[in-house]
Amino acid sequence: MLTEEDDVSRLRVLLLVAVLVAAGLTVSAAPASADVGGLSNGVADDGARVISETFVEWQKLDIVIDSPAMKGQTPVRLLLPKDYFTQPDRKWPTLYLLHGCCEPADYRSWTQFTDVYDFMYDRNVLVVMPSDGLAGYYSDPRGSGPKYETYHITELQQIIERGYRGSSTRAIAGLSVGGFGAFSYAARHPGRFAAAASYSGLLDTLTPGAPTAIEWMRRQANESLFSLWGDPILNRSTWAAHNPASNLSGLRGTRLYLSCGDGRAADLDQNDDFVWQETAALLTTQSFVAKARAAGLSPTVRFYGRGTHTWPYWQREFKNSWPMLASALGVPA
Repeated sequence: MLTEEDDVSRLRVLLLVAVLVAAGLTVSAAPASADVGGLSNGVADDGARVISETFVEWQKLDIVIDSPAMKGQTPVRLLLPKDYFTQPDRKWPTLYLLHGCCEPADYRSWTQFTDVYDFMYDRNVLVVMPSDGLAGYYSDPRGSGPKYETYHITELQQIIERGYRGSSTRAIAGLSVGGFGAFSYAARHPGRFAAAASYSGLLDTLTPGAPTAIEWMRRQANESLFSLWGDPILNRSTWAAHNPASNLSGLRGTRLYLSCGDGRAADLDQNDDFVWQETAALLTTQSFVAKARAAGLSPTVRFYGRGTHTWPYWQREFKNSWPMLASALGVPA
């Protein structure tokens, strides 16, 4: 039996097919596949390129990139702007939305566990949801592993702006390790992003206990000990180079939103279990806030007390941060 949601999805796919046919593009029944622009124009300076495009739903496009930095193929999910097809010469403000550690849904997680697809459906923003693997930590590792930072910041951005008409107006947001990634990228690449938002992120990776938590998460993904930034004592400078709280000067001029709970269950939880990851995130976020304010920054801060390290809170906090992100992107909230 079809639900109302099924009917909406079918209608969106039918509308997609109609638009693509009108544009002279080849389509299949559903999901539709066609060259939306990336197959012909999505090429980075180092040769990274789009090798496939597949429509999952109307405005929801999955692409696969062959990446030298990643030493292979890696997927990305895009949410296209509302007027993407009717305004073919327009460039679009771009929101990079990052997932967390150890999540099997990977680049699909935001659309699988939140209503971001429907929330962004009528907005003229290009949403980019890349993969960070199980625990890539939005970094180029010391060893020979995939270079996620080079891929995200250089290859992917060039492909998005050349192949999918992304503009140079960008914002970035993420949850948990993705919150770290959002602030780390913004700090390490000053001026690249107009705004950054973190939901339960690890924002001071040199807070006592944080290196142990990071290495524990990496081990859960079968990564070798100290293969990311080295030993946190012997290679402290490398850890500091990636730590948002150690690179506050790079965040000047960037609008910042950060939020976190305390790990205790509340109204959005299905049980009363305590979640230690949220407490760890809270300690690092509090440390970041203290250092940021001491450095003269004025982040928007929301410590909401009870709340666990789970998707219902991140969905809520994304919506709470949206007015700031929208303002930075130059679109209505």
